[in-house]
Amino acid sequence: MEIPFSFSQYSYPLNPSATLTFYLEEAQEVTLKIYNYYGQVIHTLYDRRMMKAGYHELKLYGETFPSGGCYARLQTRNGVQQRTLVMNTESRNPTVG
Repeated sequence: MEIPFSFSQYSYPLNPSATLTFYLEEAQEVTLKIYNYYGQVIHTLYDRRMMKAGYHELKLYGETFPSGGCYARLQTRNGVQQRTLVMNTESRNPTVG
């Protein structure tokens, strides 16, 4: 079954931040959490928050991430998607894996 939302991450090479974007075809509850590689929640960005249909964008800052990697997990009633975020410890820039 096709999940009716997209989820992507991009960062700017000179800026220690990343932007998570996702699209919802309809209004619904959203849970978005960041996990470390041990499966522990390190940030809860949205916890069953009701969101409107359309594009949504959320900026994350590299200094709040652990060195190495973690992953972002987006959950709606239509399904779950997750993306790996890898921290570039030289520049503190998160990048997608």
